[in-house]
Amino acid sequence: MPAPSPLVADRVRSLAGDGLGQLLRFAIAGFAVTLFSATIYLWLAGTVHVPPLAATAISHACGIGAGYLVHSRWSFRATPTRESATALRFAIVSGLGFVLNASWVWIFVHALRAPVWAPVPAMMVLTPLASFALNRQWVFAKA
Repeated sequence: MPAPSPLVADRVRSLAGDGLGQLLRFAIAGFAVTLFSATIYLWLAGTVHVPPLAATAISHACGIGAGYLVHSRWSFRATPTRESATALRFAIVSGLGFVLNASWVWIFVHALRAPVWAPVPAMMVLTPLASFALNRQWVFAKA
């Protein structure tokens, strides 16, 4: 079997290095955004006495806004061209992540009658990986 050309090997190394860096930045930023959203939720529900479901919706919306800023500027280092289209795609991916997490809950807790913690591994691993892939390949794809 012939060895891959140096050009192909360089491209594979470049993609692997960039993708790993993006994944690491995405994970760090995602943790920070989650902490930000949880803080807003706890403040609204616990201190201001906003009903918990409303507090969840508000904190999720704030998290989407913060997530877009940090992921577009740092995780994926996007250039601010086509900002409105990118923001819309990011909102769609965030909505899909919300639906995916709700699906894990329905599948594990309701359909399989598993304990309430059962969907958490999928929510912590599979949803972020799907979100990362969609953000990398669609939302912040290099033109």
